[in-house]
Amino acid sequence: GLPYGWEKKFDAKINGFIYINHVTGETRSSPPTHGSSGTGPAPVQVSAREQGSCKPGWRYAFNFCYYISAFADIQSHSGAQAACKQQGGELFWSQFVFESFFLKKTLQTVKTSTHFFWTNGEKHNGKWDWGTGHPAFTNPKWTSGQPDGSGTCLAVYTHTGFFDHQPCETQYNYVCKTKA
Repeated sequence: GLPYGWEKKFDAKINGFIYINHVTGETRSSPPTHGSSGTGPAPVQVSAREQGSCKPGWRYAFNFCYYISAFADIQSHSGAQAACKQQGGELFWSQFVFESFFLKKTLQTVKTSTHFFWTNGEKHNGKWDWGTGHPAFTNPKWTSGQPDGSGTCLAVYTHTGFFDHQPCETQYNYVCKTKA
């Protein structure tokens, strides 16, 4: 794996991979050979205030409970959906535009090993949606240059809180959500 903070990403402009350090902002064309071991920080405990009426390990906000996967707990999109179901929730879906920004702020203290987290959003028949029983997918805040057709599953870029679509088999951290 890459040292902590680094991500390998395909760049269509050069038709090849680039390496981005989301901690320092450095971009390079060759893999980094320096940095930390990639083991990452220890999990951050959820305080009683953050937990509110949610079960242990979950955070309360906006009348919902949110679970952020542990640093090394990364899954494909379908794996993340299954993990959330097993936890008694479902993969994050946005009811309010500010939810992803709340999570962006929370993720500044809760370190994850990837720079995206999976949402329940998927592209079906050329349209994005959150799945059955959820509000319509309206006014998404996309990362600059998105959507560009590179994937059919929706992730949130942790450093901005904006949406980005990715190939569904990519492994990222994930956020589960359930009614409080």
